[in-house]
Amino acid sequence: MSRAAALALALVLATPFAARAEDAAPTPKAGAPRAEASAPEAGASVSAQPSPGGPVVHGGVIVAASTGSRWADLFLNLLTLGVYAATVNEHLEARQEAVEDSWGRTLERNGESGSARPWEQRRYSPVRRDAREGFLFSFGVGGGAVRFSNPDFLRGSALNFGLRMGYGFSDRFQLFGDFSADAAFYSGSRELTNWLVTLRGQTVLIGDTLGNGLNLNLGFGLGGVTINTGFGDFSSAAAPALVAGLSYDARVGRHFALSPEIYFSYHKVPNGPGFAGDQLWATGLRLNFLWYSPVY
Repeated sequence: MSRAAALALALVLATPFAARAEDAAPTPKAGAPRAEASAPEAGASVSAQPSPGGPVVHGGVIVAASTGSRWADLFLNLLTLGVYAATVNEHLEARQEAVEDSWGRTLERNGESGSARPWEQRRYSPVRRDAREGFLFSFGVGGGAVRFSNPDFLRGSALNFGLRMGYGFSDRFQLFGDFSADAAFYSGSRELTNWLVTLRGQTVLIGDTLGNGLNLNLGFGLGGVTINTGFGDFSSAAAPALVAGLSYDARVGRHFALSPEIYFSYHKVPNGPGFAGDQLWATGLRLNFLWYSPVY
């Protein structure tokens, strides 16, 4: 049932009860004096008594039938106003829905006939995004070799770990920060950890629009080493570092790719005032697990 019908039904049911309650009210005695109609109170706007069954006016809203009680008439006026407002509201809503349906059908017909205007096509067509566009995150693990100019740590095998976060602006360019570490092990319980914090830019050399392709990344940042000689630890100061990588993204999901990468890094290792600095190179192969999260 609609709201207008419900209010109309309430009006029909409420009117007899209001009239019956007025009839049940006690009537004044025969000898009781009546107020003079010619002497109204100051400021009141009292009109002549309405004829039985005729229209009565209260507050500017006309009620078709009077119950004889101003409270019942006020109730009926408010109820009538509610029915009217509900009817107008339903009419407006129905008209709006009809306009929207007609507009949608018009656009569908124009799209089928190929006569849609350019602005309509841009508004209703899905937005296209590149496969490498959006926030990117990856972590990787691999192995390689570390070469240190210090005679005690010339060359050693190393485990490599990497973590990246950044943003892909398009299929052609991505920018991300990279943290990586190489852990090398030597005889005599000696260990060397090479760490790098860099900013890298990446471009696609050969690829497709689905996110598969060969990528080159280049960057710079800071690098340092921590050495465990078996008798204590030594940590060098950070020094400028250069990094590079050649990777291939193989998409295995809409936003996920496996990305094997050949990496290379170089930086100097300061040894303190009065001592010549050393140099460190690291290279190897790492498998990155890469996610792209598009922005909608």
